[in-house]
Amino acid sequence: MFLATKEIWHNKMRYGLIIVTIFLTAYLIFFLTGLAVGLGRNNRTAIDQWPAQQIVLSNYANQSLVASTITPQQVQAAGLTQKGTPMGQTSVVVKAQGKSAKIDGTLFGIRWNSFIAPKLTAGRLPRQTNEVVVDDGLLAAEISRGDKITLNGSKTLYKIVGVTHDNRFYTVPVIFTNLSTFRQQRYGSDNVNNISAIVLRHKTTLKGDDLVQVSKAALINHIPGYTAQVATFGLMIGAMILIIFLTIGIFMYILTIQKISLYGIMRAQGIGNRTIVGALFSQILLVSLLGVVLAVLALGLTHAVMPAKVPFYSNWWLTLILGALNVLIALLGGAISLPKILKVDPLAAIGGD
Repeated sequence: MFLATKEIWHNKMRYGLIIVTIFLTAYLIFFLTGLAVGLGRNNRTAIDQWPAQQIVLSNYANQSLVASTITPQQVQAAGLTQKGTPMGQTSVVVKAQGKSAKIDGTLFGIRWNSFIAPKLTAGRLPRQTNEVVVDDGLLAAEISRGDKITLNGSKTLYKIVGVTHDNRFYTVPVIFTNLSTFRQQRYGSDNVNNISAIVLRHKTTLKGDDLVQVSKAALINHIPGYTAQVATFGLMIGAMILIIFLTIGIFMYILTIQKISLYGIMRAQGIGNRTIVGALFSQILLVSLLGVVLAVLALGLTHAVMPAKVPFYSNWWLTLILGALNVLIALLGGAISLPKILKVDPLAAIGGD
């Protein structure tokens, strides 16, 4: 360790550039991964929060919540009248009274006393028909708790009385309302008693073939575009990580080979292989760790200043894994050069015959 720190301190410019290179590449990986994870999460966080194992949908909907419609007759025929909790989903455009901005959202019609009711971060649950709870992502668009909003241009005003966090579906904030309001928005009348799904805590037995049970994972995977989006970003991030890691490994290999003459001099002075190898790997470890730590700090700063509208999410476990892989690849790059270092001829390395 002494030899490693001594050389780093003696060649501050060279090793400073190496640290900056590792910092920038690690930060690029962390940042793009955060964007990919954040965009994927924005499709599903409302579903993730349900304490449920199964969701009942109409059989024709291909396991998609947005395409499902269930009638009261189907609920009764399937033996679900007293099982689970009904919910409805439809897309809406939200506009606050007295403001011009229009915001895309998704409407979840639920029973307020059900187990899928949202956990509030501010305010209270609705007590009247014209009161709603909204995800705090909606508040980033000049809308505040206490404001009155319209849905899909209707003349009815709905007051925001509660705020929840991390409830998004199909990348847009969720507006929670009662089933009557959901039916009015989706079917044009609250006399139509259809719903989109029945959420179950546990798997049950269905009668007939009109309805089907799906897991939360299957429901999420059938959100339109979700699977293709995750696969595309996963492949892109994976390819980028591979290229960057190979670049770092090769960079470390070249840097090590350039110091063959130095290792030859050390061998000529009687310094053993164990000391030389220990200094090499201590040096690589220090440089790569410092670059990765700086990248993690920069990621934390990015997370703090990133606007709410940007789908950015730092998965710290994934960040730690990627950071550890970054350090490991740097060490492997040094390890590739070990045979040359161990076999170096002191006389040839310092230019002798």
